Amino acid sequence: MKKTMAWIMAAAMCLTATACGSTASSTASTAGSTAASTVESSSVEGAFNLGLICPLSGSSAVSGQIMQNATKMAVDEINAAGGINGTIPINLVAVDDEGVPATSVTAMQKLVEQDKVNAVIGAQASSCTLANMEITKAAKIPQITPASSNVAVTQSGNNYIYQLTATDELHMRNVMGYMVDEYGAKSFAILYESSDFGTGGFKIASTVCDDFGLEMVDSEVYNSGDTDFSVPLGKIKQANPDFVIFWGYHTEVAMICRQMQQYGIDLPCIGQGYNSPELTNLGGDAVNGVMISTAFDAANPDEKVQEFDKKYNELYGGGYDQNAPQSYDAVYIIKDAVERCIADGKDYTDGETLNSYIANTQWQGATGLTTFDENGRMDKDLLVIAIENGEHVIVKNYN
Repeated sequence: MKKTMAWIMAAAMCLTATACGSTASSTASTAGSTAASTVESSSVEGAFNLGLICPLSGSSAVSGQIMQNATKMAVDEINAAGGINGTIPINLVAVDDEGVPATSVTAMQKLVEQDKVNAVIGAQASSCTLANMEITKAAKIPQITPASSNVAVTQSGNNYIYQLTATDELHMRNVMGYMVDEYGAKSFAILYESSDFGTGGFKIASTVCDDFGLEMVDSEVYNSGDTDFSVPLGKIKQANPDFVIFWGYHTEVAMICRQMQQYGIDLPCIGQGYNSPELTNLGGDAVNGVMISTAFDAANPDEKVQEFDKKYNELYGGGYDQNAPQSYDAVYIIKDAVERCIADGKDYTDGETLNSYIANTQWQGATGLTTFDENGRMDKDLLVIAIENGEHVIVKNYN
């Protein structure tokens, strides 16, 4: 039995290292593959087969690599301690969805049909999760997204999907409440990406602004990959709001900040979606003063936050966003659910059974205490951070 378990552990850890390597070379081998491809890895008998779906190529590859790093970090820790319940190794199978919904569907089909995964972590983009989550639902496989914040993800009646990230509505209320309380704001403009994530943020801003006595004086939309923001910024400048909400990703937000500096637009800016180490690398001093709503930041002195930060920095050299600790916690939430199944004499390989245990999660991890409501949404307090001289500073702590 010991020899059999040793073989299973070795096989699973080998596959994990291949499927989800953290080094630049292993990233390149995954990112350079074809659409919706994965390395040659499939289910391992006797192991818990865990799928990871995220963008390892394309414009969101940095965020995807961060998710992959943190997921692998948790898996390696668990396997080094003997596996789930001390006996069940985790076999991690990672697939690249390029951040493209159609590719994400194909990638998820492979995880479910070929790799026979027991659970899935991902996707990163809301549009990808919305596209692929019906596949896991049909197969009765629990899916935890540590990154997709669109409220539609958990408004669909799909009880196999969980958001281990604050919804856009929670973030928007955090943003507006902070600006009213700290700046006495009365009006705002919103500049958002034309994705499910961005348009979802715009719709929520339109809906909840009255709750804060705020007037939306302008709304502007852009496409992923745009580089010239002179027209929308000109309109925002003319509208003269008390502050600007960004609802998009780091690449475009960094360029927007540079162009605001160029055009002499000096307005408080705050939002969600761009909390990436690449923001300061791309934006330079133009992003100083920009604020971000987030559920996690390494500036938080909490012991578990600092423990995660130290481990991640030692392994990968730092530079991560909130998707990293949320991906890390997702692995441990699944581990905890499996162990509670076993303790109750239940079959964790039955997706419906495992899902019921995930639904009743109470896990204290790197991102604090995680519980899910009846829709699969996490319930957590949020921070507001500001960028000062390239560093993150907490300007609003947890309530």
